[in-house]
Amino acid sequence: INTMKILLPSLTTHTINIRPRVYPTGTLSLAITKEVTGVITTVTPTYVVLNDVMTLTFDLTGLESERFTVKLTEGTAIIYRCKLFFTAQTPQDYKITLNEFIYA
Repeated sequence: INTMKILLPSLTTHTINIRPRVYPTGTLSLAITKEVTGVITTVTPTYVVLNDVMTLTFDLTGLESERFTVKLTEGTAIIYRCKLFFTAQTPQDYKITLNEFIYA
């Protein structure tokens, strides 16, 4: 799992942009696992692909600081994996260099 997506706890419908391993043509399944409890919720997201970026829209309710892992599949093929983190804090852009953080 190589990316973390930030979601707002005040929303129940979320949209994330991803670059999947392969681009699907059919119905997708999104398995969302709550990290603390291990409870798995499976939803069917909607998606569009534009300029090699897939935009996924799905429903999920979460509280501040909750974390989830996500596995997006089409049939038995894994399309994408990531983590979700719920927070109302404004994300900061930064670059990491050797022993130094540069905030943008």
